[in-house]
Amino acid sequence: MTLILRPDIPRPTRGLLNCNPGNLVFNAHVPWRGLTGADGKGFCIFRDDFHGLRAIARDLRTDYFRDGQRTIAELIGEYAPPNENNTLAYIGFVVRNLGVAADREIALTPATAAAIVAAIVRMENGVQPYPPELIAAAIADGLA
Repeated sequence: MTLILRPDIPRPTRGLLNCNPGNLVFNAHVPWRGLTGADGKGFCIFRDDFHGLRAIARDLRTDYFRDGQRTIAELIGEYAPPNENNTLAYIGFVVRNLGVAADREIALTPATAAAIVAAIVRMENGVQPYPPELIAAAIADGLA
């Protein structure tokens, strides 16, 4: 699935330009579907927005199921570590968007994952330009 953003929404950030709205860092050992390379700062470049959104969902899925990170504090602490981000502010932003406590265990349902992904996109880029249908499709594929 390829998304063409509405013409009134520019791609002002590295994440949107790279079709990597979660600003995932390139790692040669992670074979992301739709990955086309890395930019000069070490961030992944995806062939389209669907694959960039799917990668966020896949990363959350791995952290949740394989690594046992079951709270927003744990998930975002891993996703946005303090050596690169203001992690506490990031966690606060996500929990305000989800309406859950940072230390409360969550179920990683498609609806919860979509809300987390939408919050990550907004936090990373200052905007969340994607329609819910695209996020839902990327989540469904990424959580599968």
